Amino acid sequence: MAVNIDTVYQKVLALANKEQRGYITPQEFNLLADKAQMDIFENYFHDIKTAYHKPKNQTGMGDEMDMIHEKLHPFADTATAISSNALFSFPASTHKLDTVSCDSKEIPELSKREVLYTENNPLTKATTERRVYVRDSVNSDLLVIRLYPTPTESTSVDIAFYKKPTTPKWGYVVVNEKALYNSNTSTNFELHDSEGEALVSRILELSGIVINNQTLQQAAMVDKQQIKQEQNN
Repeated sequence: MAVNIDTVYQKVLALANKEQRGYITPQEFNLLADKAQMDIFENYFHDIKTAYHKPKNQTGMGDEMDMIHEKLHPFADTATAISSNALFSFPASTHKLDTVSCDSKEIPELSKREVLYTENNPLTKATTERRVYVRDSVNSDLLVIRLYPTPTESTSVDIAFYKKPTTPKWGYVVVNEKALYNSNTSTNFELHDSEGEALVSRILELSGIVINNQTLQQAAMVDKQQIKQEQNN
């Protein structure tokens, strides 16, 4: 259930070329496609917050929270980290952390300020039955979980997280000075197939900035707003 990148590119070209609004090269498209996918992907997490406070839909298929989780499902992953000290490394593909658990018990996250208070109070100090963790870093590149209390032996924690979508790419070969689609070197969008039109609108909006065409940019923004309104109705 992915969005075909060639379908999106052909729609973008057709709409951008309408009334001679401009041409988006494959190189430009690939850069904009990656940003458009990430913009939509990041918005899912914001949409979860707003959907949580909306009245629930009893029809199941029409519930907004369920639809967002369905779109996020392909990016949900889990990993087990093992350590004999307090530090547990994030999986390399982690984009957003979801939950951390140990011995089938979810471990709550505290801020560094909060853990300074709890660890200095005997009533709130973490125990092996009531663990907590904070996010930390060994260096600018390696993010870790610091577990409290510090394990005295090898311990494993289960990490649930969302991975980043694969970078999309419209691959091509040049024939008679014209770029022709090559599926063998292409990478489709990883977003849910229902996001096809949203991707087209977002890429057109970004394209209007790149080729300095306000008409194209405004038309894309109007189209994006209409899609959003239809989804919220």
